[in-house]
Amino acid sequence: MKRMLPLLALSCLLAVQVRADQVSILFDFSGSSLSLLGGIVQIPPDGSITSGTAQLTVSAVGLATPIPGAVSLKNFAAAATVNALTFGNTITGNVVLNQAGPPVTGTLSAGLGNILFGGPMQVAQNGMLNCAGPSCAILSLPAALTGVQAVALGSMPIANLAAIGGAMISGTFDITLAGFTGQLHLVGTEVSRVLVPEPGSAGLLALGLAGLAAWRGRRVLRTR
Repeated sequence: MKRMLPLLALSCLLAVQVRADQVSILFDFSGSSLSLLGGIVQIPPDGSITSGTAQLTVSAVGLATPIPGAVSLKNFAAAATVNALTFGNTITGNVVLNQAGPPVTGTLSAGLGNILFGGPMQVAQNGMLNCAGPSCAILSLPAALTGVQAVALGSMPIANLAAIGGAMISGTFDITLAGFTGQLHLVGTEVSRVLVPEPGSAGLLALGLAGLAAWRGRRVLRTR
């Protein structure tokens, strides 16, 4: 049994290497754009995207090796300022979007270039659109941004997923704000990524390391 201990420990460590763990990638979406009021307002240039982030988790066998399989998107958050002059009206304010509810799940394509989401992302909207000018009433402004809406992600293109630091997301999705249709063009660049072992992998890793430590300790005692 003592002779089998190092082999058992090594088997556990090898098992961890071949298991499909997960890579969690943080994306910066501050380079995105947003259209409001049916396209009357375009941010930028009619304002700016002040922040935007989201966490994407994909199946992987290591830090730099994503593989086709399950995907989840969570913690999406974005904020924008509005400063537009249109039809003699000055429209100002702010828009805040935050993902509500559980992560939205999907599947990564075999070519690692596309994500097919199985359902919409629930997004809570907050903020205010102010208006000064002759046509504000026609535009139904000012208006407070409230409520939760479903944003259909459908298919989301992704590139350079296997290159650490180089992953990029780009996709345009319909969104409704203050009763007006608009579009959210997401442009995401990778900020960081972390390997997240599955619970089973973590247990095997701990067992393997403990086994090797015990075996090494016994060898040290025998040599004294």
